[in-house]
Amino acid sequence: MKRDAEELLKELCPDLQISRSNKEWLERSAQAIAKTTQSRDIYPVVDHTQGEGPWIYDLKGNQYLDMTAGVAVRALGFRNTVIQDFEQRIQGYLREVPGQDFDVIPQTLLAERLIGLTPGDHEKEVFFTTSGGRAVESAVKSVMDTSHRFRFVAFRPAFHGRTGYSLALTASKHVHKDYYPQGLDVIRGPYPYCFRCPFGQHEDTCNLECLQYLRDSLQYGGTDIAAIAIEPICGEGGIIPAPIKFLKALRVLADELESKIISDEVQAGLGRTGRWWGIEHADVVPDYICTAKALGGGFPFGAAIGPKPMFTDFSRHSETFGGEPYIALISLSVLRTIESDRLVENAETRGKQLRKGLLEIQETSKFIGDVRGRGLMCAVEIVTDRKTNNIDPKRREAILSNCVKKQQLWIIGSGRNSIRFLPPLNITAEQIDIAIERFGKAVKGVK
Repeated sequence: MKRDAEELLKELCPDLQISRSNKEWLERSAQAIAKTTQSRDIYPVVDHTQGEGPWIYDLKGNQYLDMTAGVAVRALGFRNTVIQDFEQRIQGYLREVPGQDFDVIPQTLLAERLIGLTPGDHEKEVFFTTSGGRAVESAVKSVMDTSHRFRFVAFRPAFHGRTGYSLALTASKHVHKDYYPQGLDVIRGPYPYCFRCPFGQHEDTCNLECLQYLRDSLQYGGTDIAAIAIEPICGEGGIIPAPIKFLKALRVLADELESKIISDEVQAGLGRTGRWWGIEHADVVPDYICTAKALGGGFPFGAAIGPKPMFTDFSRHSETFGGEPYIALISLSVLRTIESDRLVENAETRGKQLRKGLLEIQETSKFIGDVRGRGLMCAVEIVTDRKTNNIDPKRREAILSNCVKKQQLWIIGSGRNSIRFLPPLNITAEQIDIAIERFGKAVKGVK
């Protein structure tokens, strides 16, 4: 940690005794901070004063190659100079104008930009939020408000958020939902998880049995569907890309039901898959797109883009900090940088390089059952062996531990037994090669 940062902390907390002990700070964190997501047995305390591009540091000064991008938040990596310079230029601008109550130019310009980036030529408008879950929540409320239908279709696995209506759509881990009452009537179908097809099919011979299963479920559960919520790539459930033909058939089903499609692009959107939006790989036009994470350039920011009008009256929905001018300007800068630096194209190219390297590791490992993904949203699935393909969460955790502690590769899991790769969109070919080499060594180190 930098000395001026230590002095700042002492200024804010006069009785503080600065320690660089990772163990001490992990213990203090465990005592003071509620349980969240990642294991303190694997990940050290991050030095909040250092980091650049895909590189992150711990309190001892050890450098790690970050292949998480903050779960797709830091699309441009740490301390991107373009964004930092832009932030300096707008330091004196108002930050506190509540965009849900009063109009500001940056908010309007960002809304117009997002409307132009999303597929379809129908009239659209934007509702700004502070998170991806709230973006999904906004789309759900919009559909109910304008259709007066209240039944939804979602999939298993699926992750759309942990609060309110978004939690009702979620089904990726039981710990997300145990003992929480649900706020929506949801008819659930199997996500098209080709590696673990519940119908015993293979992608090349698939007749979309999973979609037929959903059609049958609707005959029992109700066809008065407000919307179908789908992740074009199932994120928290294991980084599972939905087959193109499935997404196309889903659009047909939605039209038959006279219902909407909500494409949850919180993790997959804004160039990560090698397209601006994950659903564009299928040339499908959804009714709603939900985005967040990368949209804020590191700040909490999200948006739902939907058909105009999204709500039938004023005050049907609101959020205090949605669309403040300062964050809207940073978001516009992020979008401009993604476009000017051709990072959508880079995601596609570097993603192919990454999957090629992971497939080569799979050839020499009996524990990697599947390699999958689109663009820079990739995963490997860890199994007991490639004959049975039984899930192996314990070996997954051992590999993650090897990555972080022995290879200094900062990486996280996904689903029950997968490891996900979500590097910054501006990652280089050399950095991808380093990640592949380190991951290969981490896999070999686990017996």
